[in-house]
This record gives sequence, structure tokens and C-alpha cells, in this order.
Amino acid sequence: MDLGEFTRLLAERLGARCLAEGVSGEMLAGVALEDGTDGWLSPGEVAVVWRAGLDRESLAALRKAGCPAVVWRVDGAPPEEHVSAASELGMAFITIPPSVPLRRLQEILPGPEDMLLLSHRVGRELAGHIGGDSSVRSLTEKASGLLGRDLVVEDSVGRLICGEETGLYTSIEKLGLRASRGTGIPETYRERRDRYARLPDGFLSVPVERWRAGDEEFHWLPVGRDRPMGYLWVDLSQGPLRPEDVVVLYWTRLVLEGELSKERVRLETELGVRGDFMDDLVDGHYGSVDILLQRARYLGADLSEGALAVIFDIDDFARYLERRALGESSIQELKRRLAEAVRLQSRQLFSNFLLGPRSDNVILLIGPNSRGGREEVVERAPELATRVQRYVKGLLPDLTVSVGIGRYAKDPKDLPEAYSEAEVALEIGHRIQGPSAISTFEGTGTYKLLFRVLQEDPEEIESFYRETLGPVVAYDSRYGTELVNTLITYLKNDASTAKTASEIFAHRHTVRYRLERIRELTGLDVDRSEDREQLTLGIKAMQLLGRHPEQGSSFADR
Repeated sequence: MDLGEFTRLLAERLGARCLAEGVSGEMLAGVALEDGTDGWLSPGEVAVVWRAGLDRESLAALRKAGCPAVVWRVDGAPPEEHVSAASELGMAFITIPPSVPLRRLQEILPGPEDMLLLSHRVGRELAGHIGGDSSVRSLTEKASGLLGRDLVVEDSVGRLICGEETGLYTSIEKLGLRASRGTGIPETYRERRDRYARLPDGFLSVPVERWRAGDEEFHWLPVGRDRPMGYLWVDLSQGPLRPEDVVVLYWTRLVLEGELSKERVRLETELGVRGDFMDDLVDGHYGSVDILLQRARYLGADLSEGALAVIFDIDDFARYLERRALGESSIQELKRRLAEAVRLQSRQLFSNFLLGPRSDNVILLIGPNSRGGREEVVERAPELATRVQRYVKGLLPDLTVSVGIGRYAKDPKDLPEAYSEAEVALEIGHRIQGPSAISTFEGTGTYKLLFRVLQEDPEEIESFYRETLGPVVAYDSRYGTELVNTLITYLKNDASTAKTASEIFAHRHTVRYRLERIRELTGLDVDRSEDREQLTLGIKAMQLLGRHPEQGSSFADR
């Protein structure tokens, strides 16, 4: 208990008067009654005195011994110089009527022996909830009852796995708070303070992190030492932690660490099984369709009416790992977080889905469900992609994810092809749009035809690019002109010179001049439909090959 809470309880329960506040956040170790012998006061203990000879020298001696506060049992008002001296020394000065029994004063701060008995009892009670099928939930409910406060457990990848019926859970979900990834609320600030309870042979302590968002405060404790296994949110809206609460939280963290470790092993095993399923599906090693459907049902999804395939891929994963210099355990944690982000957002929109990790991406199969049929699945898939990207951005701000969406496969035997289509959409989207792309197979148009050629015969695409747009890209790169951008804008605007000039902030004569320069470089005339088609395909080949103009010298159009 800190000094501020102690003085508040003295005033409320015993009618005490606090004349000098001292250091409100200073932690107290107990209450010591003056008895005139050496060593009667230990550091952190409140001194209870009743002698008439209290003066500045005696107060200074108490402060030097580590005393945070003096409680003087006296009738009437004490001398003003006593109060001033205590205030200058940074001590609390409290008066209390002599009629108040010392026993009631000592009950405000439980002694070390009381804390030790409480510690043994709490440890035994919480240990009795270890090992069941719902041990984390049972343990949390028991600890919440002992504290008389709401508790919510968050695992290491941001799932809130206990405390759903509490007001604390509702508030955390409403604001999207996660201890595993930061608040995402710009005005939020945080601080950490250790809270203590004194035992005969030392102290128990728990680290409490405080987040303040506007007028609201939220508190949580990491579970685990070197690498958190999870986080324990605790409701402190009814008052600060007492030493008894610290004891309960100490044992709750300790027991939860073991239970969450087992939960992590379970999650890793489950993801491994799901990953094996996706590997077999993609490679076509699943045996018969019946076996495929049985395995999917075992994992909780009904794919008998087909599914939509979606791939979530970490952009430039190798460079991200090189930049962050992550160890293997951190890499696996990163992949688990991505898989959990996809699962959390998917269940908001769909009830029949199956996901599994594969390399640096997550594959999701969405079947028709009670929330909508095939059309609903196809329509809401881009929304899911956006949700996952937004969630990952809050989880890991310097990491981006691209998404590829295939066509809905009505027949389960076509699921491998559905995955291939999602993979094509993902690759094309990343090449054309860059990081954080969301691309559907149906929306790739002729890109997918060129991409197939690129996969089967890369030199064919290279040759076509050199014969069409290659000279224009080289010219822009050398002279810093805008021929490629002008051509793209012109074709996008259905060969309208006026619209193109307006969009690129140039005169119509400038647009015509640039188009004429393109004809001289390529031999292709934008006024001829066949040549215009070749230039359009040349632009797409350029984008797939990643051959955009480099920034050249800034000269006038040549």
C-alpha cells in the first residue's frame, strides 16, 4: 500500500487528520509503535507516537531512518512548527484521537505475518485450478473472486481468452486495446510501477503497467519473465491495489505463466496440423476428396460446397527479418501473430472457415455459412483483407501485408486451383500496386495471361517489353521526362487528349508532342487501335517486370 491510500483509509475509517501529505506514492512496509528501544523502526514503516516531546530533531531522525509518515495520537491541534517541519522533510504528518485503539490502526496495514499466511492460502487455492480443460478460465475466475475485481487474460498474440462477461472486457474490446501491441490511441500515455507486499523475509512485488486514454485508465501485468506468455488486465476503478491484492496478483501471475505456456504449446501444435493440411492441399497430396473433407471437418470447417481461397502474405519478409535481426523464436511468434490476426478478423465476418500457415503467409479457405452463401463470401472477402491489414498495422506498425483472393471454387476438388488463382492475384497485386496490395483474380484482367507467360517463358515477356515500351522507359530514365506517365494517363482516359492534359497539368499540345515522341521511339502510333493495344500490353509487361523509369536529369521534353 502506498502513503496516499494509507492516509485516505485512516481518514475514512478512524477520523484521522492529514496535516502534511508527504510523498503520496511512497510504499509502506508496515506500522511501528514507538517503544523507546533501538531498532523499533524499520525503513518504510509508519511511526506511531504519543509523546509530548516531538520536535524537529526527532522528526528528522525518523525521516533519516526511512520513515514516510508520523501518526501522532493527540487531542487537539499539534503545534504548527511540527507540521511545517514534517512538510519540509517530505513526511506525512497525521493526527488521530488517543481513543482509537491501536489494534484498529494496525489493521489498516496488515503485518508481515498476516501477509505470509495470506500468501500460503492464496497459493494453495489457485494451485487447485491447474490442469483442467479450462484451467486458465477457472484460475482467472478464482483470482477475480479473491480480489473482488474484474480480470481479463490476453494471450501472447492478442487474443482475449478470459473475462468475456466483465465490463473491463467490453471496454478493452471497444477501444481495441492490446497489451501485446500497444494501444493504437495517439493520446494514450503509459507508465509502469511496481507494487509491493511485505512478508517476514522480504517483499512480494508485481509490475503494473498503466495506460491512460482520455479520462479512462487501464492497468495490466505481464505474465512471464523474459518473454511474456500473456497479459493480465485488472480493474482498478474501485480503488488502488492493497498489499493483499498484490499477494493475489503475484500468485495469479505465477500460476498463469505455466498455464499459458501449455496454451502456447497447444496453439503451436494446432497451427502445425493446419499448416500440414494446407501443404497437402496445395501440393495435391491429400488423397481422395472424401479424405480432404474429413480432415477439414476435423479442423472445424465444412468445405463440401467448395470455398474461396485467400492468401495473406508478409511483404518483403526476408528484408524485414534482416532489418529487425530477429531470432527463430521471434520469427515464429511473428507468424503466429499473423495467423491469429487472420483468425480474429475472419470470425467477425464468417462462421465457416479454415486457415493454416505456410512459409511467410497464411492461407484462408472460406466456405458458405449461416451468415451468407457464396455470393456473400465473395463480396465480403475484400473487407476482410482490409480489416486484417488494419489490425496488423496496429500490431506491428513497420510490417505490411498483401492479400490475394482467388475465385470461388464450387467443387472441393478444385480447391488447389483456387489456391493457385489466389497466389497469382497476390503476385500480380504486389508487382502492380506494391506493398499492402489487395488483388482479386477476377480483377487482374489480362495481367494474369501475361503473368502465366512470364512464369512459363520469361524471355518472351522480356522480348515483348523491349519491342514496345522499353525504349520509352529508357528515354524517361535518361532525360527525366514524363512519356510513360503521359501514355498511361492517355490510355486510361480513353485516348482523350483534353482529359489527359487536365489530369497531368499540361497543355494539349504538350500531350500530343509526347505521344509523337513515343511513336518515334517505338514505331507504334496511339491513333491506331492495334498499336494502342500493343502499348497497353507493353505497360502491363513493364509493371510485371518492375521496369519503371528511373529518376533522370530534369530536362524539358525532348
